[in-house]
Amino acid sequence: MKKYFIFMSVIFTVMFLSACAKSEGSEDIQMAPLKDIDSIHIENGSINLDIVSADIDEFEAYLLLYDNGPGIIMDKGKQKLTIRVKNDVTRLFKIGRMPQLEVRIPTEFKGEIIVDGSSGNVVGKELQTHNLKVNGRSGNVKLDFLHFQSDVYVNTTSGNVDVSLNEDEPDATLLLKSNSGRRSVGIVLNAHQQGKKETKGTAGSGDYEVQLETSSGNISLN
Repeated sequence: MKKYFIFMSVIFTVMFLSACAKSEGSEDIQMAPLKDIDSIHIENGSINLDIVSADIDEFEAYLLLYDNGPGIIMDKGKQKLTIRVKNDVTRLFKIGRMPQLEVRIPTEFKGEIIVDGSSGNVVGKELQTHNLKVNGRSGNVKLDFLHFQSDVYVNTTSGNVDVSLNEDEPDATLLLKSNSGRRSVGIVLNAHQQGKKETKGTAGSGDYEVQLETSSGNISLN
């Protein structure tokens, strides 16, 4: 009988540790050199995406998984790098257990970065990009620049857009468009034009283009 209880204790311990490991998730990691690469395309779909600029030599992608579904698919051409995750409709029903994708981009990369998503949120952290384009539908977009020196284009249907350039007088030409959402600008603009559906103006030398557009979402720029 004593051996039976010991055996059952071991079984329950293994089951408990397995459940904990599953709740913590696993990670799919992919890396790629960016020599001769002019553009990075990221297709995040309904998965939340974090974009981070970092002092690293290669592009890095990390996908946190809570299931045995598809991981990262990386296609590298002569001048283009594409990163995506295969669609899995069953994940839509796993509330709180959707995968989370993080990409880390070398600060030395000067090509374009294009993000195409649907309902997944996009968050940019400590960005030092040079040409960033984000397209989405209902997902929110929040971009935070460490050193602003980039063209920025964001287009969503109903997602909110929040961009922080973190400079009092960024060198930017600004265009904000929203059919029914609110627009807020915390930067002093020259040649400021305020219409019913759009806000225009320039700051500093106006070297970089910042265009933020959404149909029904709100826009905040500071």
